[in-house]
Amino acid sequence: MAEDCGHRKRARMDADRLSDLPDCLLQDILSRLGSRQAMRTSALSRRWRHVWRSVRCVDIDQREFPGSGTLGSRQYQSFEDFADGMLTWPPLDTPLDTFRVHLSDIMNTTSFGRWIRRGLRRRPATVDLQCDYADGYIMWPPQNVDMAAAACRLTRLRLSGVTLGICFGPELGGQLPVLEDLHVHNCNYYGSLTIASPTLKSLAVTCTMISYSTNTVAIAAPRLASLHLVLPFGRNGSISVAPGNEALPSLVEASICLNVMDQRAYKAKLPFLRSMRSFLDRLTNVRKIELSGFTMTALLDHESQDFPVFENLRTLLLNGCDIGAINFQVLMKVLENAPNLEKLRLRHCKFLGRPKRSKGKAKPKRTCLATVGRSLVTVQTTSLVVVLLELLLCIF
Repeated sequence: MAEDCGHRKRARMDADRLSDLPDCLLQDILSRLGSRQAMRTSALSRRWRHVWRSVRCVDIDQREFPGSGTLGSRQYQSFEDFADGMLTWPPLDTPLDTFRVHLSDIMNTTSFGRWIRRGLRRRPATVDLQCDYADGYIMWPPQNVDMAAAACRLTRLRLSGVTLGICFGPELGGQLPVLEDLHVHNCNYYGSLTIASPTLKSLAVTCTMISYSTNTVAIAAPRLASLHLVLPFGRNGSISVAPGNEALPSLVEASICLNVMDQRAYKAKLPFLRSMRSFLDRLTNVRKIELSGFTMTALLDHESQDFPVFENLRTLLLNGCDIGAINFQVLMKVLENAPNLEKLRLRHCKFLGRPKRSKGKAKPKRTCLATVGRSLVTVQTTSLVVVLLELLLCIF
């Protein structure tokens, strides 16, 4: 009797409880895997044989097919057959939640264009196209695609290493009428990139290398709430934010990072930084700002030497910024124009210069955190309740 009870208990413990889950949960689990891994689950048991076919996510990743970068090779043909098969099942009338394509090596342009067209016909809500090599032949928006029908559900778009067509930015609102989240990373564009959308809420434009074809980024998005910019700068070129007269009233969080590619381009850096001053004036309701790699002196108004007024600013993060000379005059102006600031964080910040010393006199003492704290206390900002200084401020 006891032996039978123990046997039944072990049988319950050995049962495949995962297979007992309903199809909707199993499909959600498989959607978090790559399509090739999801397809392999069909070999687990008869219960799993067709579950992967109902997953509303297509993820084509060339990294899962080593050696497929050689055109005509067996690995290449295997990758091409896999991608074609994934985009012919399930039926076209079933919309996709997510459509991803990641190319890590050279591909046939015809094959890639075919996959993009088939994927967009499934009316995906999220599209993620990533190309690790920027040859300039992968285009967005794709040709021979009815974007009005294909983008009727598209709310999130991530493009990396592709070439943006000349109609991408100005016609963004018409091409993608419900787009809310856009991320553009290391993409090629010829001319000034204008991003205009009445529905966009989150925007990220990140460039980790100098683009010789793009020099400015213009933003016109009245509903934009979150902005992240990584702008490269060097002697051979830079990408700056074009000035505009319209405010960004919905923007509450902004992160702007200056990626200095050449330290010897300092003289050209100051005019570039001053161009950011007019852009900061457009952030009328921002609550959180993070600035990285900036010379704060260059952000002051050229005539009045004032910093933009941020009435609603609660958090200010300065990372790797020059905050003025020894008396913190620039930092003081920043705090004076942020009357409701609650949190200030200085990380890897430094002084723009240090006082000259006469010959034979002792070297000036390094400024310590206590001195910074006493200077901050003199600022009349009653709402400043947290001052966090990460790492010691360095004097150069």
